[in-house]
Amino acid sequence: MRICAYRTYATRTQVLISGRVLANRPPAELRGGDGFWRSLLDAYHRFETDEVPHVPVAIRFEGREHTTHTDREGYYQLELPRHEQSDREWLPVEARCTVRGQEISAAHEIVAPSCDAEFGVISDLDDTVIETNVTEMLTAAKLTFMGNAKTRKPLEGVAALYASLASGRAGRPLNPLFYVSSSPWNLYDLLCEFMELNEIPKGPIFLRDYGIGRKQLFSSRSHRGKLDRTLKVMADFPELPFVLIGDSGQHDAGLYAEAAALHPDRIKAIYIRDVDPATATKRDDLVRDHIKTAAQHGVPMLLAPDSQAMAQHAAELGLISARKEAEVQVEVAKDYERPKPATAAVTGALGIEKLDEK
Repeated sequence: MRICAYRTYATRTQVLISGRVLANRPPAELRGGDGFWRSLLDAYHRFETDEVPHVPVAIRFEGREHTTHTDREGYYQLELPRHEQSDREWLPVEARCTVRGQEISAAHEIVAPSCDAEFGVISDLDDTVIETNVTEMLTAAKLTFMGNAKTRKPLEGVAALYASLASGRAGRPLNPLFYVSSSPWNLYDLLCEFMELNEIPKGPIFLRDYGIGRKQLFSSRSHRGKLDRTLKVMADFPELPFVLIGDSGQHDAGLYAEAAALHPDRIKAIYIRDVDPATATKRDDLVRDHIKTAAQHGVPMLLAPDSQAMAQHAAELGLISARKEAEVQVEVAKDYERPKPATAAVTGALGIEKLDEK
């Protein structure tokens, strides 16, 4: 029995809490040398979950206890009023539940953005933070290889870029980061571990529910949910402008252009990472159309080949310092020396140290 306590956020007046109660063990500790079949088995276990529906969950926050119930998929979610103001960046929240006579508990991490924050960042994950080659790989193969966080590769310079945006002009982490993705909640722990391993600044992660059935697993993703969550975060922090980051492999440019049309005064910049910068594609043409749409509302949108281009643009807008831009440039050069994700997955499966990528 376990509670998956998801990382969420608190505004000045309320706190958002969400999680899931499951009756199966958490995935085993991930190791860099795990082979193909171990990765495949871990991937299966992530999706073949045993949910605990319709049970009460006690939430303790600010010395008060509240009760909610899981839904049929084992999820719970509630918004609570916030009575106390604190300088703490992360607020403690405890969740407790009794299932089949066994009492279990977990601690939620709730980020409480400082009133000194200059802006917030809302970012996609797949092919924006993590290199997944989503435009080329089958979904099933992708999920298999994502069975091990240590074989995944962040996009070049991502850690330095996001750390720079989190620091802004203040030079210290003040600006909150929110991660919104179409990936399933079943990968939540893997994504958290991946970000920690690669020193990518942590923030609330919002994913979507997937079933193990063929129709759910291989159906087209609902990208509108990503826009809805983006607008929800913006609405919850009306005093903050935002920077939006996505990629050209999916529908991010169109969704963010729509957000720019709805809230042009709330978006400082939109960055779209080109998933294949060496090749001119129809996707690039679509992104350029959305760039024109955003520009009509006074919002700059950039189709960027890498993190360095984003950092340069952000420095020109005054979002980050010139020193931070230089740090991103150094990080990009270092990350280019790391093995590609497909290579890392194959070498891990074969138990070898190096593979000729040619």
